Amino acid sequence: MLGAIAGDIIGSPYRNEKADADFPLFNENSYNTEISVMTLAVAEALMRVMRVQGKKNFSEGKFKNEVIYFMKTFGKQFKEIHYGRRFYAWIHVEKSFPYKSESNGAALRVSPIAWAFDNLEDVEKFAGIAASVTHKTETGVNYARAMAGMIFLARIKKEKADIKNYFEEKTGLTLSKTIEDIRPDFDFMTSAPETVSAALIAFLETENFEDAVRKAISLGGETNATASMSGALAEALYGIKTLTEVEAFERLEKRLKFALEKWEQWKN
Repeated sequence: MLGAIAGDIIGSPYRNEKADADFPLFNENSYNTEISVMTLAVAEALMRVMRVQGKKNFSEGKFKNEVIYFMKTFGKQFKEIHYGRRFYAWIHVEKSFPYKSESNGAALRVSPIAWAFDNLEDVEKFAGIAASVTHKTETGVNYARAMAGMIFLARIKKEKADIKNYFEEKTGLTLSKTIEDIRPDFDFMTSAPETVSAALIAFLETENFEDAVRKAISLGGETNATASMSGALAEALYGIKTLTEVEAFERLEKRLKFALEKWEQWKN
């Protein structure tokens, strides 16, 4: 999960830019966005249900309610962060309902789920539940499931070819292009098919976490989103250097630091 957060922070200063390959990983404008906030909200929901029910009795309904609770709570607490118009309304309406969205928002927050369960079936199921509280479309939910599934496969050290094949089977897309092929026409977009596939392409062409994040950011567009997804995959397969972990952690706000510390203790 820290890979998603670090990717978000590292990518935040370069939105709408196609950064050179040697850009500094962190600078004075590196900050966490709504991606890190909602990723940690999902982590909090997982931990609360696990503490009460454990993995064997993990309740779908309880998890859904806790995801809604923590996403709304964190969303209201971090008021200064920019949220999409419909998501902002969802946070602040007392009895909110899912809205129809095919954006990458649901896929961006599911990385904790890939670390919380020991089989792909549960990862896919609970990623779908976490997505469905806001993204009530087949595309929005399916790409969240696919994202969590890919992180899980990377976590258990499956080959990159297996991860690519899994994505293609789950989405119906064929990834035949390289990062050099997609970079010239890649622009600011939030749709799940384009951005999740771009993040995966960046990950497939790398050998470590830093390279994965740099390649994702080199595409331009919503750099913190693609870097977050590529970073989540890279962390699961390669791990992250300690200095990068520390730098990312120090840039989080106090409440988010607390949630991340609690997660790392719980996960280990």
